[in-house]
Amino acid sequence: MAKISHAFIVSVALTFSPVAGALPAVQGDSPADGYTISPGALDDALNAFATGNRLQLIYSPALVARRRTAGLRGRPPVREGLAQLLEGTGLTAVAVKANVYLLQPAPRARPRPAPAVQTGTPPAPAPHGPTTTELDTVHVTGSRIGRAVFESSLPLTLITNEQIRSSGHQTLFDVLRLLPGMSGHHPRNVATENGASQVPSAAAASASLYSLGPRATLFLVDGRRMANYGLISTDYGALTDLNGIPLSMVDHIEIAHGGASAIYGADAMAGVVNIILKKDYRGAEVGASFGVSQRGDAEQQRQYASFGEQTPGGGNVFVSVDHFTRNPLIGSQRKWATMDQRLSGQADGRYLAGYFDGYQISPIEGCENTTAPGVVDESARCSLDQARYVSLQPGITSSALYAYFHQPFGQNKEFYADLRATRVGLEVQNPPFSASLRLPDSHPDAGGGRWLNYWFSDVGPIRSRSITTTRDFTVGVKGFRDKWEWDVSLAQRRNKVANRITGLINEPAVTQEVQTMSLRFDKAATNEPKVLAEIAPQTTMGGEIVLDMFSASVEGPLFELPAGEARLAAGVEARREVLRARPDEDFVQGHVALAQEFDARRASRNTSALYGEANVPLLQKLWLNAAWRLDRSSGYGNQISPMYGLRWQPLRSLVLRATMGEGYRAPTLAELRRPLMIGQDTVGRLAEDFPVPCAVSLHDAEGTEYCQVDVRAGVNPKLRPEISTSRNFSVVWTPTEDLTVSLDRYRIHRRNEIVATASLEYPKLFPKQLVLDEFGQVTEVIRQLDNYGSTDVRGWELSAEYRMPTRRWGNFAVRLNGHYLDTLRRGVHSQVPELDYAGFGTPNRTVLGSVRWSYGDWSATFNARYMGPATVLKRTPDQPCPKMAFRTICSTPSATLLGLDLTYEGFDKWLFGLNVSNLNDRRPVNYDYSAGGYSLVDDDPVGRYYLVSAMYRF
Repeated sequence: MAKISHAFIVSVALTFSPVAGALPAVQGDSPADGYTISPGALDDALNAFATGNRLQLIYSPALVARRRTAGLRGRPPVREGLAQLLEGTGLTAVAVKANVYLLQPAPRARPRPAPAVQTGTPPAPAPHGPTTTELDTVHVTGSRIGRAVFESSLPLTLITNEQIRSSGHQTLFDVLRLLPGMSGHHPRNVATENGASQVPSAAAASASLYSLGPRATLFLVDGRRMANYGLISTDYGALTDLNGIPLSMVDHIEIAHGGASAIYGADAMAGVVNIILKKDYRGAEVGASFGVSQRGDAEQQRQYASFGEQTPGGGNVFVSVDHFTRNPLIGSQRKWATMDQRLSGQADGRYLAGYFDGYQISPIEGCENTTAPGVVDESARCSLDQARYVSLQPGITSSALYAYFHQPFGQNKEFYADLRATRVGLEVQNPPFSASLRLPDSHPDAGGGRWLNYWFSDVGPIRSRSITTTRDFTVGVKGFRDKWEWDVSLAQRRNKVANRITGLINEPAVTQEVQTMSLRFDKAATNEPKVLAEIAPQTTMGGEIVLDMFSASVEGPLFELPAGEARLAAGVEARREVLRARPDEDFVQGHVALAQEFDARRASRNTSALYGEANVPLLQKLWLNAAWRLDRSSGYGNQISPMYGLRWQPLRSLVLRATMGEGYRAPTLAELRRPLMIGQDTVGRLAEDFPVPCAVSLHDAEGTEYCQVDVRAGVNPKLRPEISTSRNFSVVWTPTEDLTVSLDRYRIHRRNEIVATASLEYPKLFPKQLVLDEFGQVTEVIRQLDNYGSTDVRGWELSAEYRMPTRRWGNFAVRLNGHYLDTLRRGVHSQVPELDYAGFGTPNRTVLGSVRWSYGDWSATFNARYMGPATVLKRTPDQPCPKMAFRTICSTPSATLLGLDLTYEGFDKWLFGLNVSNLNDRRPVNYDYSAGGYSLVDDDPVGRYYLVSAMYRF
């Protein structure tokens, strides 16, 4: 019997088999009542056929995508019935063992009159071709060991190409951020450090699992690491930018939930997201889509083309190109986007123009009367409504090229290579720069020594225009020797970013223009263009990450046990990462107002790893999965990460699985930096909070002593690795061939977490970060990154799928995924009580459901996404809801977003689609008056949206 690619079998066993490995073999007879499978999508027909016959059909999603069948009626035997379903599709099926069939492209040369389904041992391959049946489009996340009936002990989620298409989403970021258990990191949040800065430094779009942040989720493309985003985010650290992978090139996505550091190494403490690109494809297709909101804005367009062909000797070449554009959506295009929330009974959070004397703001001339609720200050003279200027949805222009090639040679060997090149332009807009100024008394706009609240409306909004280029390639050789499979590869990942920012203010230039009286602050005055160009020059941020990788692995049978074959996977990895940071000289010199100081850097690091994983069938229905990994990172020594898992199947319909493991993550090059701090500040704290006397003491009217200190950011070169422990228990119930339900309980505890120290809030706990003068008195407090934090996250995940094929009304499929985060405890120091942030800021429970109906040439999918309420306004979870002069509601309401997708394939070689997202046109509702009316992470700011698409296959 031909050997089958292990990764291919596992993925399909998890995806397509209704009860993989748990059903008795059939004898090849047709059902007593015969078949009634209508013409339509081949994927639906194969699922109906496998369900009715209790078969396991193994195939790649891309292999059957958009292929159609003429259907099946009558009572032919299984093999003949399968042959009839595949007739005219260009596919054939091979019986690899009883009740298991492998689908693969039919040979093009010398067509055979024999039926498509072959029995027994497949014929010998051509002399110069491979001796294995190898389909490597599918890789498996969660384990490096292949097995047809042994499912990984880690919970896995598969997002198919059909699910991606029917969702209506056009970016990988939107697909992932809306999944239950995922958190999205919006480009605007990344750019402004979660709103803590007006300076948009980085502008990536990323996501992460279980609220543990981007550092705990590992992103892979075809099983290999991605290079981090070229610019460093001081808040998030190293990021993976998802904008560079077009959805038209994605075959499917696999997500392993829970700690997987023992298998994949650092950054996998919360889980792994493996993005599988298309490869196994014959023919050509072109497609296009156009989308627009119900309000006639936020337009987007996509054009793509793909071509695949078999090469002489059994290889394959695949090429795909994609171009995507999406217009930006600004807050002024939505009425609800405003800082003036008085219509909902809350506060007017707009930035008021006027002079501030420490107690109240005196409005500038002509602004004594504020506008009525809901009325926009069109002239922006009296108040700045920041929400009207921000990007609700960034503008994107991307172009991408992807090519894959593999060719067998010699005996049981194959060469493969891939290349991916992308260029992504991203535009993010922020409000005009605002600050409090103190002008000299000689200036005509001076306020008598008072501070002036001012925004530079004549300069315009702050705009970040970044260009990200990605260059990835891989070359490798793999093959078989006896029963062992081996793979050796070299790869390079390169991410380069150039960010051009306009609208920022150059502080020395402003000082110079104020001294010469050339810069006026009276809103009625007009500043010369030359003056505006001097105070607001274009600034740039440049950066690049280069990741070079070598990997070698083997996998095969270890020994035979009474219950089955024990298997082993082992390998070595070596990586070299180079970081280059090239900020504008104004950032280095600290000339940009209210900006953090950035350093020009070039740093590199070498890492290596040795890993092993074993699957051992202890009993007929009990399997042990054990993994062990040794990581070595330059400067941080060696660290071992183990993982153990058990899978027990006490009943044919019931599977229990449990895992426990330890994680390890050395500080990245991006974390050897200052924490987020804007310049140097002078603050006062209670003197009793400090363990030493104060150099500068102040007293209030009641005689309370305060310590006045300077606060500055520092670099900590002595960071230590983070460590974690993870536990997971799952129940998978399959009472019938049509219904599968799984429930997972997880807990991840991360310690030695790298966080910005709370040295100002708790100076007694950080005595080494207090700077003393020659008299032993404190003058400064340093904030730096250090290993004091901890996070304990616990939750539940539910997944269910039900298929209902009918003879008269077509086929129905219902999917449901839910996540409930019951604990999210964070700590800043071991001596400070942890606080539970579950449901704080974002919902702690989400549900994603869909109902799919296919009938003949039509298919329809109804999608629903539910988000629970979230706590807002409170600064920390332990505080009560604040009592203010206006109405305060500290919990946002729950929300449900609906969507509908329709496709028609009745025309030869054509597929047409219509998708309507946010079908109920729900507008965001958020009672945090400072958020501008919506949550950037969870809400849909666009409203009802229409997307039409067409695809032609040659």
